[in-house]
Amino acid sequence: MSAAAGSERLAALRVGIVGGGRWAGVHRQALERLGVGVEAVLVRSLETAERLRSTWQVATTTELDAFLASGLDAVIVASPNYLHAEHAAAALDAGLHVLVEKPMAIDLAGCDRVLAAAERSRKVLAVGHEMRVFGWLEALRDEASGLGRPVHLDLRLFRRPYRSGASGWKQDPAKLGSSVLEEPIHYLDLARWLLGEVREVQAWATSRPGREGLHENLDVRLVFDDGAEALVTRTIAGFEHHVACDLVAEGGAVRARWDGRQDTDEAPSVALTVQAGEGVREVAVPQQSGHAFDVPRQTEAFLRAVVDGTPVAADGRDGRTAVALCLAVERSLRQGSRPVPPESGAGPG
Repeated sequence: MSAAAGSERLAALRVGIVGGGRWAGVHRQALERLGVGVEAVLVRSLETAERLRSTWQVATTTELDAFLASGLDAVIVASPNYLHAEHAAAALDAGLHVLVEKPMAIDLAGCDRVLAAAERSRKVLAVGHEMRVFGWLEALRDEASGLGRPVHLDLRLFRRPYRSGASGWKQDPAKLGSSVLEEPIHYLDLARWLLGEVREVQAWATSRPGREGLHENLDVRLVFDDGAEALVTRTIAGFEHHVACDLVAEGGAVRARWDGRQDTDEAPSVALTVQAGEGVREVAVPQQSGHAFDVPRQTEAFLRAVVDGTPVAADGRDGRTAVALCLAVERSLRQGSRPVPPESGAGPG
């Protein structure tokens, strides 16, 4: 099939979005860059519905059944965390393909509910771990693949505090699930994507007075099945948005940096350095890489999976495993930073 024909097949898909917040807007922009329109939007309030009808020029509803019956082929779920499982499972059971934002659910029961719906419907289920398709991280993984077995990974995020979300839902543990599920989940997933399956999790956290439940400064040690280790660090008591990734392998090391004013910065500074043997070299890496540029690549992988069965960037099993790692982090923190295994149940199927 030619690229033009493939693009035409994508553009013919009828895609809806669940949610009307900032990240729903990012997904809308990603669809637009692929030439795919938004056919319908589901939101919680009449006020938001009216605003999106006016600004997005799209059919909008607050009724789930009406949304699912509007003739869609696929749905992107970008509602608050606690609604992800409900919306994703309902869409799958309605016969629609689903890309659900991370976390797939706020607990493993919710993950299993979505996986069971995907198995029943035999529709595509993708999970929004979009950092797997960031150009600079793909370059790091490609370079590391030529250096032998990974031994150690140091992955760090230093950033400004989170926004509170519409109506402050990110400040409500019942709706957020856990601060670990909000952004550390991306970095735990990346560590697994780079090094493999995790057998042990150990976590420490500190916060400034009055912010203890946020785990502002979080350090997670991961031990992998082959003995490799990783340290994943997240600070939301900082400023701007800075990501550092250092990977040591048996035959060398890779060092990568992404620095911007915020996660969607359109002019970040990106650098990648590789050491192999005695030589050290700078690797040309796309400067237009990150949330502002690469989310459409995740969307395209999802839509191509719908039309021709190609793999998605992260599937339902990946989504469930990422949630299990986050829950293991919380369990370690509750147990005084003791090492714990991630929950091992595989869910339906």
